[in-house]
Amino acid sequence: MPLCVHASAHHLLLNAMKNLFFKRPIISFLIIYCVYIIIANAAGVFKPERQSTLYYFANKNKPVTIEGKIISRPGITKSGKKFILKSSTIETLPASERILVNMPQGYEASYGDIVSLEGNLKIPQKPVFPLVFDYQSYLAREEIYTILNVTSFEYITSKPNPVKKTALALQQDIINKIDAYFKKPNSDILKPIIIGDKTALDNDIKTAFSDAGVIHVLVVSGLHVGFIGAVFLALFKLCGLPLKKASLLAIPFVFLYALATGANPPAMRAAIMFSCALISLSLDREPLIFNAIALSAVLILLFQPQQLFTASFQMSYAATTGIICFYRPVLRVFGKVKNKILKFFCEVLSITISAQILLIPVIMYYFGKVSIISFIANLIVVPLISVILFSGMIFYFMTFIFSYGAVIFSAAISAVSYFIISSALFFGKLKYASAIVPKPALFQLFLFFVFLFAAGFYKGKKRFIAMSVLLFVNLCYIAVPRYSERKTIFTQIYEGNNVTVLHIRHRKDNWFEIYNSSKYYDRNFINSFKQFLAFSGIKKARITAAGFDEDKIKNDLKDRDITISFR
Repeated sequence: MPLCVHASAHHLLLNAMKNLFFKRPIISFLIIYCVYIIIANAAGVFKPERQSTLYYFANKNKPVTIEGKIISRPGITKSGKKFILKSSTIETLPASERILVNMPQGYEASYGDIVSLEGNLKIPQKPVFPLVFDYQSYLAREEIYTILNVTSFEYITSKPNPVKKTALALQQDIINKIDAYFKKPNSDILKPIIIGDKTALDNDIKTAFSDAGVIHVLVVSGLHVGFIGAVFLALFKLCGLPLKKASLLAIPFVFLYALATGANPPAMRAAIMFSCALISLSLDREPLIFNAIALSAVLILLFQPQQLFTASFQMSYAATTGIICFYRPVLRVFGKVKNKILKFFCEVLSITISAQILLIPVIMYYFGKVSIISFIANLIVVPLISVILFSGMIFYFMTFIFSYGAVIFSAAISAVSYFIISSALFFGKLKYASAIVPKPALFQLFLFFVFLFAAGFYKGKKRFIAMSVLLFVNLCYIAVPRYSERKTIFTQIYEGNNVTVLHIRHRKDNWFEIYNSSKYYDRNFINSFKQFLAFSGIKKARITAAGFDEDKIKNDLKDRDITISFR
């Protein structure tokens, strides 16, 4: 009997693999390719020292001369401008590589300029503490391994890519129109919503949107691109075109909108994703939607494999997959609702819940925060974003043909944007709007997604057994180390710029000795320290600090249950 059971299970497994590889070839290829990228990353293939030529010229404490092309729109910073340079030579030696450039005030630079720069080439700093945001890794995933602080600038010529130049010009024209017709803070909030430009956005507003769980509306993503695509799809269908032709005709407008955002990566990724979905609709085969989403991921990862490890890539596909998999089951919960208005809000809530099912674990891992109020906030904000995008398109065209009409639309859009800001500030300031959570381990995230797979794939006793086993494994993963380490005292030393930290841990007790060897008060270090406490799940701590401004450090750590003494 056991042999029969084993043979049957083996047969079922082979059939499942056969169905996956032959019926879903793109999904199969994506899985294999992702595994390959993960193995390559673990083997150190993507380490900066292997990928970068300029890495060996950095941190030499002497200026270098680099010639190259500016490939991004220079952004305004407090000290000057910031842009990405695609180098061609360094000290007359060939070197083709992306560099993040910090340029002081007094120089003029534009996209497409060929320039010669002199300055200090640096390697981005790694974080002092584990678990916290790693700026060096973040840039490396964007294939940027060095930072150049410019001391001398020389313009040579200009050779912009015509498509990119048009995209940036369109984006700048939209920014100019928004500045001309809207007042602050409405103009500041409309720029990221419509075209993804967050340069003028206030930090308090960003925090409020984050705490309210609606920060995603300030990044042009699948929500925005999907709505634009749906609008043109509906317009073409109203013109009497069949679904197949309407789907294909909507694709150019999807990419036109992505270009209007300056062709930034999240918008282009969303455009590729949505266009693949439209192609599947044009083929009139709904089951191809999963292959369409997989195809968009393959197209992106073939050209930029390190995107697999970025938060924006993972969040985009987690939200999209969650909506595809869980929207209908969640909507069935509200099946008895007949009122059209209530039904609309139930549909919006179902989209939010289904997206959050896969999105929340990713947010916990990268941000250590979960918005408690996000479901309610999204119910209000997401429909209004659709109103702003639709009205914004009409407003922009009105600025060319009928300025008074543009004024009327700008007044209506201002009212909606003001309500969005007020709602985000209200929800974000609620006492329990968001919760700080410890950063889950990658193994726990893996168990969570396998748990969801088991819940959807198995039925009856098999589902119960599979889910119980996964919960037990996760419990053991958490409990066993805590039990085995209960009598152990752990010490760890963290060293940063002019700051040394000694961490002593025994069970739930944590002591920190922090020494600052400079007179400069590094608030970034304190913020990183606070993030480390949150991601580590440390709620209480005793700190002995030396070399710090007592009032400043007490004020910065006042929201923590921390006892501070000074030397």
